[in-house]
Amino acid sequence: MEEVLDQAVDAAVLTGLLALHEVRTATDPSMGAELCLGAVSHIALAVALASADLD
Repeated sequence: MEEVLDQAVDAAVLTGLLALHEVRTATDPSMGAELCLGAVSHIALAVALASADLD
């Protein structure tokens, strides 16, 4: 179960980082802000999964 959780954390972090990477190419500041806000949910999910207590 812990391995599956680790993979979920990795996937959430990667998704968040990919969203942040897209900010670099955004020409409109409001679009950049929107992409950053979208990345926050993925990073927050990764933190929640990483801190989950399986015991």
